[in-house]
Amino acid sequence: MKCKLGIAFGLSLMFLTGCVATDSGSQSAAAHSGDSLEQIIADKGCDASFQCKVIPVGERLTCGGPSRYLVYSSRNVNEADVERAAKAVTLAEQSENQNKIASEICEPVLPVQALCISNECQSIVLK
Repeated sequence: MKCKLGIAFGLSLMFLTGCVATDSGSQSAAAHSGDSLEQIIADKGCDASFQCKVIPVGERLTCGGPSRYLVYSSRNVNEADVERAAKAVTLAEQSENQNKIASEICEPVLPVQALCISNECQSIVLK
């Protein structure tokens, strides 16, 4: 059953697309919120792939969709805390985007799947 859930999760991620930004701005409120999120999900230890999750974070100005996908282990965190922190980053990026002029180049983001490899959740790019 766990294997089937992992496969279904992976297949559903194959259809996710987004954009890649070319902006390398200074540290902002979104970056600071991201630091907090990164700290929450820092321990990526796992026993099985069903514990490895992917969460969309941020928002692109021109193309829409998340600015990135992060992998974390549900074994080591409260998922509600992860979702709250990801939402805070997304809201901060939405707020910043209101003051920007669209200058991104939209490119599809390759789908990712999170797998437990050597007892650590890792992002695998599906091609």
